[in-house]
Amino acid sequence: MSLSLARIGAQIAEFHPYGWRLAWTAARRLPFLLPHDKSYNAFRHFVALKPDGLFVDIGANDGISALSFRRFDRSYRIFSLEANQLLKPWLQEVKDSDAHFEYMMVGAGSAPARVRFYVPIYRGVVLHTFASANLEGTRSTLAGSFGEAIAAACRIDAVDAEIVRLDDLNLDPTIVKVDAEGFDHDVLIGAVRTVEKCRPFVVVEIDDAHASAIRDYFETRRYRLLGYDIARDRFDPETGAQRSGRSGERNLFAIPEEMIPELASRTRS
Repeated sequence: MSLSLARIGAQIAEFHPYGWRLAWTAARRLPFLLPHDKSYNAFRHFVALKPDGLFVDIGANDGISALSFRRFDRSYRIFSLEANQLLKPWLQEVKDSDAHFEYMMVGAGSAPARVRFYVPIYRGVVLHTFASANLEGTRSTLAGSFGEAIAAACRIDAVDAEIVRLDDLNLDPTIVKVDAEGFDHDVLIGAVRTVEKCRPFVVVEIDDAHASAIRDYFETRRYRLLGYDIARDRFDPETGAQRSGRSGERNLFAIPEEMIPELASRTRS
């Protein structure tokens, strides 16, 4: 599938919940559509620089991130964390077919806790990628993606979840993906020791409310935040660039300063 067609599919998926379900199901069942987020193509450079490592997938959803990552390496270890208990059957399905995949049904944060997540459902379609610990945030994101009428038609169920600190899991990640629906900075605070000890590549979404704090977090630890140009397969040094919010354009990549020369040599034209 061409990049332009993939973007059209992503835009359709973000237009209506039925389109979202169709696109999500197709991506899980048809490997050629993966990665579901085209910015994940950046992972292949990280795998090349740190082979035989551990990909820690925070905010696993139904396993789509792990399935996408498998497009770049078949034997890399993957450890996924997902707070939404409703998604356990899908993660178990991934585990049943992947000997190098493990998961925990927990979320990550700055301190151990029990929280309530809000999961929107539109006429039987569970919109799990829009689940959040912030009820108003969930409603706002739904309205921004599908419009006020569809957002108002959604039922929102509450699901209790356990939160752990990444540091307390004593993992040795080489790559970390954080997708915590506005709580990415909170996740990073609970991962200070892991980040400083293991120096992983980190993929993170930055919202306006936490942009400065996340940039300070990485700068303090000698990381550079880069964007990724999907079409050119290049990392963008303009760390202050605004993300568009569209699929494939939401992520920034935190690169340890000592890995910048090697990464640049891989992507230099």
